[in-house]
Amino acid sequence: FRRIPKRGFTSYDTSKYVPVNIGRIQAAIDAGRLDAKEKVTIDSLVKAGVVRRAHDGMRLLGDGELKSKINIEAVYASETARAAVEKAGGSVTMTRAEKVPEDKKVRKLPKRADA
Repeated sequence: FRRIPKRGFTSYDTSKYVPVNIGRIQAAIDAGRLDAKEKVTIDSLVKAGVVRRAHDGMRLLGDGELKSKINIEAVYASETARAAVEKAGGSVTMTRAEKVPEDKKVRKLPKRADA
């Protein structure tokens, strides 16, 4: 086994999130593909043609300028993206997807009395 090379690391959390900048959302609103009054989710972005696939959710990034007051639901949102949305009068709801089953989570062992 010492001759076989050891490469890489396999993480148990292999979630794939779609990065979306607020500038692309504003461009879709300006083009009339998204309604600013409705909540913006990954499904509404796929339906509007902003992103191709939903994967496991959306990661909201702060590149671009936002003029519309919108409510966004994303798995993650950067500090600059949240600040830009709140500056425009909207809100960001972060829903962290939990994909690890209960039996696979790391459990802490109880402390021993003699230690």
